[in-house]
Amino acid sequence: MMWKQPDEHHHWKELQRRVVAKTPIFTLTAAKRRDGEAREGEFVLIEAPEWVTIIPVIEKKDGSRDFLMVRQFRHGSGELTVEFPAGAVDPWEDPVDAAARELLEETGHHATELICIGSINPNPAFMTNHTHTFVALGIEGGAEQTLDLHERVEFAPIPEKEVFEKMGIGEYGNGVMLMALAYYQRWLKERESGSP
Repeated sequence: MMWKQPDEHHHWKELQRRVVAKTPIFTLTAAKRRDGEAREGEFVLIEAPEWVTIIPVIEKKDGSRDFLMVRQFRHGSGELTVEFPAGAVDPWEDPVDAAARELLEETGHHATELICIGSINPNPAFMTNHTHTFVALGIEGGAEQTLDLHERVEFAPIPEKEVFEKMGIGEYGNGVMLMALAYYQRWLKERESGSP
């Protein structure tokens, strides 16, 4: 498909950015920008750290697979959710290192292999960060959880089929998890077809 307008028509040049509010989780900023036709506007942005989502795959002897999932209360929705382990990337931390750390902290497990299967902006309308999705293979346990003061996280293996059926519904209503599962589905299809 050919778009009617060239890319330059749609780009806005940033003229100024100011901090509106700062929290422990994100910074709210206002960016003053000008488009190619000299129109100016101020746009609210959420500057958050990069995130990681880890899909720990437990491959069973019968050929079926489980995911090692976590269950916790989420303050935004005010509800319990079932999710893949996930968390923020610390400043100057590589996402793959953050993925290994978060998996260990939340479940006491580590992976012999972490594969990045996609990175995406969770909401480009106003968010500046990306979430990086990793498949974790060769899952091994044995360590204790090392949770933050206010974290209450339990973990359990859940059949892959069940997660596919429930993701996006009820306790499985986290949108970032749905994006991660879409990346996993594409990765799994490529893996099973032998594509690079």
